[in-house]
Amino acid sequence: MHGIDLLVVDDDKHSLEKLERLLSNEGYGVSACLGEEEARNRLGENDFDLVVVDTGHRSIDELSALNRVKEISPNTEVIILTADPTVQTAVEAMKKGAFHYLSKPFNDNELLLVVKNALDKRILRLEVQELRDIVTDKGYLNDLIGKNPKIQQLKKEISRVAPMDCTVLIQGETGTGKEMVSRIIHRMSYRAEQRFLAVNCGALNKEILSNELFGHEKEAFSGAQRVKQGVFEAISGGVLLLDEIGEMPSSMQVQLLRVLQEKSVIRVGGTREIPVDVRVLAATNKDLRKQINAGGFREDLYYRLNVFTLRIPPLRERRDDIPLFCRYFLDKYARTFQKNVEEISDEAMELFFSYSFPGNVRELENIIERAVVLADGSVITPGHLPRRVREVGAAEPERERGGHLISLAEMEKRHIRDVLRSTRGRKGEAARILGIDRATLWRKMKRYGIGEQSGVA
Repeated sequence: MHGIDLLVVDDDKHSLEKLERLLSNEGYGVSACLGEEEARNRLGENDFDLVVVDTGHRSIDELSALNRVKEISPNTEVIILTADPTVQTAVEAMKKGAFHYLSKPFNDNELLLVVKNALDKRILRLEVQELRDIVTDKGYLNDLIGKNPKIQQLKKEISRVAPMDCTVLIQGETGTGKEMVSRIIHRMSYRAEQRFLAVNCGALNKEILSNELFGHEKEAFSGAQRVKQGVFEAISGGVLLLDEIGEMPSSMQVQLLRVLQEKSVIRVGGTREIPVDVRVLAATNKDLRKQINAGGFREDLYYRLNVFTLRIPPLRERRDDIPLFCRYFLDKYARTFQKNVEEISDEAMELFFSYSFPGNVRELENIIERAVVLADGSVITPGHLPRRVREVGAAEPERERGGHLISLAEMEKRHIRDVLRSTRGRKGEAARILGIDRATLWRKMKRYGIGEQSGVA
């Protein structure tokens, strides 16, 4: 999920600066607008989670301001602050979608609590919508499950690059979803109605790969009894994913570079150049720069492929997304196997958070599928997980001063508390250090009973 963005609207500069300072100190991203006209322009440019409208000086009409916000951004929560409340206006504001109608004077903690509750509602709505979109397959980017800032940044980059007809290099470890990202790019491009095909460059030897990509003429070699179109010809107009591009033989790299430069192919055994129009995506789990230095990959081909690079983060860099993946895969395989498996125990979830997942999301899916098959009740427990996951805690764990072992939850609580202390309670900075978004930090603070205002227990 994106960071939390607030818009504060006031017609009094002093009051505006006070509200902006109060909310910024809580770690929110705050935009301040002096008057309705500026606010209307800002709402048209950005998607805000919450708008706080101060009508205390009466040049701003609360109901008209509320109507404008809801017209431009219906899902944005709105809090109205007023020094002249009436029951009738308050009721009307709530009917029109205001989250809260707060009368002045109020103390800072009172406002911050209302803001927190409004954002909790906003976050819950977004999470429910994200899961609903995943299940109904509405929206291509929703195939990329996750709220972690790294995955949100990846979605933004995909949105930018997909409509541009350029080559894209997709980097990521095994099991992170490189082919899925390439298919999303295809579906979001103007070539969406044309064919998509993935070829694994590491699974075929040079001769077969050349034949597959470029085709051959009749009698080009023994057994070639007819002309065969290669992939570049067959899907001309479409999108080709060259998977595991780092495994492509050096001699084939020369041929591919020529195709990318000339936009034409020559069949094996032929002399005629055949024009092709194919958007090429390349995927690898290797560091191509290291391969270039070692002489295993052509630098000129690297730059031709690397017009735009997308990096898919491994699961260990986005552990806060593990529960969402678990929920999705649990629902999927409970339906597939028609079993009443509804949840994962806290002990099993702690093991997931500790495990490194070298196979990334694909490995997690396989683990959940296996666990659903083995489960004899409604809950997945550590006993349903593979030994490699159960033994993840074999390394010497952290202990209390008296020598007693502590749980993973206690370790996480202490770490969050230490980071909040080091940032003096600034949640935005703490979330950045922890590698999670503010919403996830709030949920963890609530779970562990860590003080909301001071940042410490």
